Amino acid sequence: MTPVLGRRAALTLLGLAAPAALAACGSASTASPRPVSAGTRLATDWSARPAGTGAQAGDEGVPFRVVAHDAPAPVVRDGGLEAGLPDAHSATYVLADAGADVVRIGATFAFGPGSEAGSLCLAAFTGVPLEGPAPRTRCHFVITPLRWVYGVIEDGTSLATLARGVHTVPLRQDGTPYSAEAVIVGSTASLSLPDGTTTAVGDPRIGTLGGPLACWEYYKDAAGAADLRLLRSWAG
Repeated sequence: MTPVLGRRAALTLLGLAAPAALAACGSASTASPRPVSAGTRLATDWSARPAGTGAQAGDEGVPFRVVAHDAPAPVVRDGGLEAGLPDAHSATYVLADAGADVVRIGATFAFGPGSEAGSLCLAAFTGVPLEGPAPRTRCHFVITPLRWVYGVIEDGTSLATLARGVHTVPLRQDGTPYSAEAVIVGSTASLSLPDGTTTAVGDPRIGTLGGPLACWEYYKDAAGAADLRLLRSWAG
């Protein structure tokens, strides 16, 4: 099973089960984009790139690796990187090698109209998805317009959900920018959520499943899913 199938199972679970929002600390007074955090090794401002350009390399010069599952290559349109996913189950992975285990990954993004079967995933993989052995990850941070889910892939065959929650207010789906980030210290992932709140997830596997490939994944689980645009991406 690939991470695409693992993600499908996770989103099915979110859709069928009554989600239990985890207690979150911090203020929810704003959902405006936060600045790129210090200590990043990779950072790209997609909003500053000309329309029609693809994902060749980051602003720091590190090449991107793009893997598409039933989708074309992503390009910059309307101030952000769009994957152009078809209106069906599909995914595009935009990856960059951080040169060491990823301990921080984030993005500023915007959703378009559609269901929460469309999502963004921030991940740190040990290998390239859909190519060769299925990769492991200690960070599989999925964000939909309504909720979020954090998990790990330990054996390369299934996604273990560690935490999930519902945004305090649903994310607008009119191009409004939001930011989210995961920062890993030891066996704890500190999450900055797009509704402006924060929470922490602890599990021993978070401390042992390090990988160097930062990944920003566009995903659709079904027809009618929301489209996604990346405005900025960063990792460290």
